[in-house]
Amino acid sequence: MTADNDLDVRRREAASWFATLNQKRVAASDITAFSQWRRTPANAEAYARIETMWEAAGSLKGDADIAALTAGARARADASRKLQGRLAKGLIPIGAVAAVAAVVVGVTMWSARPLSYETGLGERRIVVLADGSKVTLDTESRITVRLTGRRRAVELASGQAFFDVEGDPARPFVVRAGATDVTAVGTRFDVRRAGGGAQVTLVEGKVDVVDRGQATPRWSLAPGQQIVTASPRPAVRSVDAASETSWTVGRLIFAGDTVEAAVAEVNRYTASKVVLDAPAIADIAVSGAFNTGDVEGFVSALTELYPVVANRTASGQIVIRDAPAKNASVR
Repeated sequence: MTADNDLDVRRREAASWFATLNQKRVAASDITAFSQWRRTPANAEAYARIETMWEAAGSLKGDADIAALTAGARARADASRKLQGRLAKGLIPIGAVAAVAAVVVGVTMWSARPLSYETGLGERRIVVLADGSKVTLDTESRITVRLTGRRRAVELASGQAFFDVEGDPARPFVVRAGATDVTAVGTRFDVRRAGGGAQVTLVEGKVDVVDRGQATPRWSLAPGQQIVTASPRPAVRSVDAASETSWTVGRLIFAGDTVEAAVAEVNRYTASKVVLDAPAIADIAVSGAFNTGDVEGFVSALTELYPVVANRTASGQIVIRDAPAKNASVR
């Protein structure tokens, strides 16, 4: 295969993934497959170009080739969905594609002076650092970056961030979140502030985690492992890394989470908060996939599946309460 043909194939694949991930229904298996495909640097670059053109122009009209590729890919994805029929058992329907946009930021200047980046409610932002590393910021997140000739340091002051680190053994890449330090050379991992520490999930490579507030303060993670340093007794556990990091592609995947936990996660992305006043379903395990910010779709799924009703208050909150009948809709 020639270099030009290889590039063309990657562009087609990237366009196909972009279309697939923006369908009204997305299976957890698609998220997993996409995560594996994106591990190849050339694939990640091809997908980033699709996202960049979309976000920069508000549509793909700015690039005729990409627009054509994506239009064709979307048509193929639609046809595939018709053949597939219903999603795998346990998935909840998601609503329309959320308007939350990923903003690709220009490469930062190489400087020892700290540089800060942040996101607002419901915003997702990609920051490309001077060393080539990429940081994806989740909703209401803030980081401070300092790059020097000896060290690359990022402080996660709030929220959550996904790090795709360029390898450089001479300059460790250290993320500080409260009392927790995560050290990597070249790897891909997710860090979320949790209490005085962090939740760390490793997707690829290896990271060392140190927490200054723990009696046994050091752990090493392998791909597919997670540690929550704010726990009373932190322990490394295995997780589905693709599901844990699905927010980076605008998805929330719940797999056995309680309704109460799912509501809390959905609320992170919207000003229209969901208030769960339904003790009968609070601890029920729920599985499904939603667009970040798709509050209506999430609430609709709950009212269809469980004996609850949902009512919108004058302030914009959506209150879910126990009720004898199902299928009440948001008013």
